[in-house]
Amino acid sequence: MSWSVRLIGTPEKVVEALDKYGEGLSGQSKEEFDEAKPALVALVNGNVGSMVDLSANGHASFTDGKKTSGSVSVGLMQVYGNFVG
Repeated sequence: MSWSVRLIGTPEKVVEALDKYGEGLSGQSKEEFDEAKPALVALVNGNVGSMVDLSANGHASFTDGKKTSGSVSVGLMQVYGNFVG
């Protein structure tokens, strides 16, 4: 199973969006995301007074209900500049 998320905003809004994203998952994808989420939140919250661009995804394989392999990839950057919308 797998999950993937890309969020850009203030750290507070990105953490809120991570909560909502997790609520929309189910099964093994939700389990995988929920396992990674505390680390994602901690990384995002390490940024204060800036916007962030978070890109994260994970994938795992299971055999007979047991995780046999897994990976998580994360990119986190501060975003600077004038935003227009």
